[in-house]
Order: sequence, then C-alpha cells, then structure tokens
Amino acid sequence: MTPWLVRLILALLALEAGVCVAFLADDWKPLREKEDALFERLLTKSREGDEFIIDASEPAPRVRLVRPLVEGAAQPYLHVKIDEKAAEDLHYPLEPEDWWGLLNHMHDVGCRVAAIEEPLTWEGEGIAHLGRLASLNTALSRFETVILTVDLHRPSKGQPIPTYLQACAIPLSNVTGEIARLVRVNRVLLPPSATPAPNVQFSFRMQESIEEARPEILRWDDYLIPSFPLAVAMAQANVSPDQVHIQLGHHIRLGDGPIIPINEIGELQIELIEDPTHIERLAIEAYSPSQIGDTHAAIKEKTAIIPRCVLFTDASRDNPSPWRKSLHLQKIVSSLDVLPRPEGVETHQRLSVMDEVALLGTIAVIAALLLGLPGFFRHLSYFALLIALPSLLVALYLGSQKWTPFAPAIATVLTGWILATRMARYLPGRGPRDPDRNAESAPAPATD
Repeated sequence: MTPWLVRLILALLALEAGVCVAFLADDWKPLREKEDALFERLLTKSREGDEFIIDASEPAPRVRLVRPLVEGAAQPYLHVKIDEKAAEDLHYPLEPEDWWGLLNHMHDVGCRVAAIEEPLTWEGEGIAHLGRLASLNTALSRFETVILTVDLHRPSKGQPIPTYLQACAIPLSNVTGEIARLVRVNRVLLPPSATPAPNVQFSFRMQESIEEARPEILRWDDYLIPSFPLAVAMAQANVSPDQVHIQLGHHIRLGDGPIIPINEIGELQIELIEDPTHIERLAIEAYSPSQIGDTHAAIKEKTAIIPRCVLFTDASRDNPSPWRKSLHLQKIVSSLDVLPRPEGVETHQRLSVMDEVALLGTIAVIAALLLGLPGFFRHLSYFALLIALPSLLVALYLGSQKWTPFAPAIATVLTGWILATRMARYLPGRGPRDPDRNAESAPAPATD
C-alpha cells in the first residue's frame, strides 16, 4: 500500500472521530453543558464589564441566543394598609363586601394589578353568602391580574395539589439543580373562597412546617408554588408561570423580566432598597368612590404616574405574615423591580454541517501529513496544533459571531496523534524512493 493512501485512511479515521463527537456535542447533555460553560467563559473574557445571559429557555437548533442585561427601574406601588382602624367604617377582618368596595375603588383609580396578602377565606352558606362571594368575584374580574395567597404546610397525610394551584404553578421541568433540596408542602390550611379565574394567580403567604426557611418557591409534587412577592414580580413583568425558569443556587429568571439571585433552596440573595417609591393609604381612606380624588392627590405627591399595582397588606399586630416582622414587603417587591433584566437578542449561528466537516477535515489532513516527521518534530507539531486550534476557533467566533464546538476538533487532533504514535513505525517514509538503495537492499539472484 502506498504511503499517501495509508495517510488518507488515517485522516479519514480522525475525521470520523471528530464528526461523531460533533453529533454528541448537541445530543449528550454532559458534553453540551461543558461546551456551554466554555462558550460563556470565552464570551465573558471578550466582553469584560458587560453583563449578559445565554438564553437557554428558548432553545433553537444550532443557534445560541445571547441577551445583554440592563438595570431595571423601581416602579411605584399603591399600598393599602388594613388594620383595626378599618372597623370604624368597614369590618375587621374584612368581609367580601368590604373587598368589593376596596377593589372597585382601586380599579377606578387606575390600578390594573391587585395583590392581596391576606387569604380570602370565609365560612358560610346560603344564598346570601354566595351572593357576597359573587360580588367579590365580579370586582376581582375587573383587573388584568389578581394575586391571591394561601397558607401551606406539610402534615404527615397530604392531599393532591388543587387544580387552582396547579394552574398557577411553575412546572418542575423549568428547574435545574438539586430539586431534592426544595422545601415541600402537601396541604392548604384553608381553601380560598374566591372563585379561580383566568386572571387570578395564587401564591403562598407562609409555610407552616419550616419557619426558619424563607424560600420564594415551594414544591408540591411536580409543581412549584411562588411566594407572594415573587408572584407580584411576575405580574409586574407580565410573565406566566411557564415562562419562569429557575436555576437553583443561581437565579430565578422571569422571562424578559428581572433575574433574581437565589440560593440552593430558593431564598433571596439580594440587597433591599431602603426607600422604595410607594403611596400608602389606609383601608378607610380608599373604599368609597367619593375618596378617589383624595387617592389621586396622594399619588401626585409621590409620583407623576398612576401605580399599575396595588398591594393590600394586613398591618395588624396579629398578622402572621413572614414579612411583617422583617423588612417591609414593599422593599422586597421594589428591590425585585430594579434587578437586571435581558434586553435585545444576539443570534450566534453555529457553522453549517459542511463547514464543520471541512474544518475537521483540514485538521485531519494536517495530522496525517505530520506522520512522516521524526518523532521529536512530530510531537512538537502536534503541540503547536493543539495551541493554534483554540486560537483559530476564538478568532472564528470573534470575527463572524459564528461558533463551533471545541470537542470535535480536539477529538480529531487526539485521534490523529494516537494514530501517529501507534502506527507511524509501520508506515514507509514520505521521501522519494532511492533506486540504487533499493537495488542494494534487494536479494541477489541465485546462481548455479
């Protein structure tokens, strides 16, 4: 067999190894994660000082989406405090007819998101009680989004997740990381009296079983229930539960909204702003239509725009809310608003299949040609090739925003190197044949 044919066969073997690894770079999760980490590292080095994310929530074949991050802006909130003073004109605790008046007042003011911290639960029966609840549901239906709460716990005997919670929950498939560490729940303390509707999103106010942990997500079977502040942030960003992606120990990403740093169990890892923009009103000051003018005047003192969201919180001393004894709930939701969020999309297209095969073929041919060098120079050439290859791929990306996996090229080089070291001894030299030397080395013919 001629030397060039042998080297061609070895080059094809090296190319075949590289092509096989090229398919694994997309289909084999461990290798794909390594490639993604390397891609992000190179991108970070080339854009020092810039913040961005690689969007994995909308995967596209052979495309990587890079999204620059911009700082968010604090949004004003209208905060209605409910305490014992409400009993002067209303009831305390509030009844359905009280909520009917408060909600209609806030909608007429211009708020389009209503977030109610206190669980709306009442016991009763008969037509009169159903009529009160119907009036409450009518008031709730006027808003674009309504955030309601339930209290959750984990007794020894649980129950299936209610349909109204399942419809508002984040799918467990949207989570990466050690999901076994998530705090689990399996029962609602008291079911809500408000009728679930498409504009109503349920969240949890507190979990009874683990008081020392304050995660923003609780696991119920294959679903995640968001906390009240997280649900408010989702409503402000107009993000559905399916658009929420969670990487435990890193962040919660709200679609095109803020990216919220969290620890391994989902607790917030952020600094709270000290002076959020909010307008406070007491429940007795924001009930009847005649008070709308006073509410508008209170808003104009703080901001030039009508708050999109109104927060209803229980300010009484007996309120078991986890946010009453710590920092104010307003600071939490405002701090989530100012977190960085993605804006714009950069499309990084992977090289076409033929271009990748051509690149790997070039590497394989170079490796085959190096087989004819002496041992020292051959190893030196392979070392230079391994150094030059990453530089070539980086230059390829920086020059055209194209990319290709590192693993196939490295597999091609390593396969060629192994073939060179193991099979070079069996190959004839690459130089021209010497007829005289061949004649001298040929055996003499036998003579009689």
